[in-house]
Amino acid sequence: MGAKRRNLMKFIIITVDLALIVASYVITFLIRFGELPEYNTQPFVAALPFVALSFLAYADIFGLLKIGRSSRRQVMAQILKLVFMQALTTTTIAYFMQGFAFPRTVLLGSAVVQAALLATWNWIMLSLRNRYTVTTNAMIIGGAEDARTLTEKMAELINSEKINIKYVFGPGDEEQFFSVIRKSRVDEVFICTGLSENLKIQVILMCMNLKKVVYLVPEVSEIALLNAHVINIDDTPLILLDHINLSFEQRLFKRVFDLAATLLALPLLLPFLLMVAAGVKLSSPGRVLYSQERVTGGGRLYRIQKFRTMYEDAELLTGPVISSENDTRVTPLGRFLRRYHIDEFPQLINVIKGEMSLVGPRSERPFFVEQFSRDIDGYTIRNNVKAGLTGYAQIFGNYDTEAGMKLKYDILYIRNYSLLLDVKLILQTFGSILFRRGGNGGP
Repeated sequence: MGAKRRNLMKFIIITVDLALIVASYVITFLIRFGELPEYNTQPFVAALPFVALSFLAYADIFGLLKIGRSSRRQVMAQILKLVFMQALTTTTIAYFMQGFAFPRTVLLGSAVVQAALLATWNWIMLSLRNRYTVTTNAMIIGGAEDARTLTEKMAELINSEKINIKYVFGPGDEEQFFSVIRKSRVDEVFICTGLSENLKIQVILMCMNLKKVVYLVPEVSEIALLNAHVINIDDTPLILLDHINLSFEQRLFKRVFDLAATLLALPLLLPFLLMVAAGVKLSSPGRVLYSQERVTGGGRLYRIQKFRTMYEDAELLTGPVISSENDTRVTPLGRFLRRYHIDEFPQLINVIKGEMSLVGPRSERPFFVEQFSRDIDGYTIRNNVKAGLTGYAQIFGNYDTEAGMKLKYDILYIRNYSLLLDVKLILQTFGSILFRRGGNGGP
């Protein structure tokens, strides 16, 4: 799909989505009252710009604006997340405007209508896209193990999105894969790690010249180039790689945001946290909270606080072991708490104390930090910021995601940091908690 056609499709989808959001409120008013009451009309119209802006923000945050490879299941999950957050935001808007533009029945009913309308529209668009999209021939270039791993991770994409992995070449098959690209036998090229820089550059330049799509599994050094500054010395452009760190101003704003958000959230969460604490105490013998030494920004040690999810003294015989998805040491209640990341909430105390941030790299135990620092180049870069309750690695990583891959997510976060990104990742975390399992936990 060309850039102009893609942009046109995106504009159409956004316009229709926005129209459906507005229509959902009108439809709910008609169902509830048989008309749009005159008393509600003016405040309703006044609230619409704010409703529209919040919808566009959530559509962007949850990926609904992307004309890309999303399965029906992914799109439906995105819609449910959006509708949930839109309902909360609309309620807040109606409260602060004090115009009673949205009665409670309309607020609740419109969420159901929004989900139905958006799901139907996006389902139709996905069906049309799948029907008229031709099969894409692709090539993977990389070592045998890297190529196999990438193919396995792409299995769902291959089955649902008409991608045909037509060729798999190793680093030594240069003549063959250059010939295949040159003769336009593939539309997309996936480049794994392990190739020499010179070879990567040759493949990328050839694909750019022939207008092929390239996907690159980045090395840590390549992620460091993201958002790099370009300066000129005479007629020579230079890429400036400044410190992969946060400036004083960024650290200050981040700290203020952490404190404000946490202090606002804690009173609301307190009754729920007390119920969880009682459940942990009654479900298995042992302490309610689990305290463990972890590493945060600057390599400093601190003690993390979490609801206990394992049986007491679970590591007495095994020693430090990274938790797995089906860990037998986890209690039945603990499995539920981990699935929805409820065990992480006591770490808000660590945030208030300044030991952690709401968003940042996942905190790790000193034993594993020492091990990974020896085995993975650049691993200590993640210590340039405080550990976080959530982040790229926690949202997009799985139980079996390697430490090296999580490091790439951490560096990606540091290079792209902004307060808006923190807000976006926090909202995405709620979606992750509600609709899928994620990251590994401690005892």
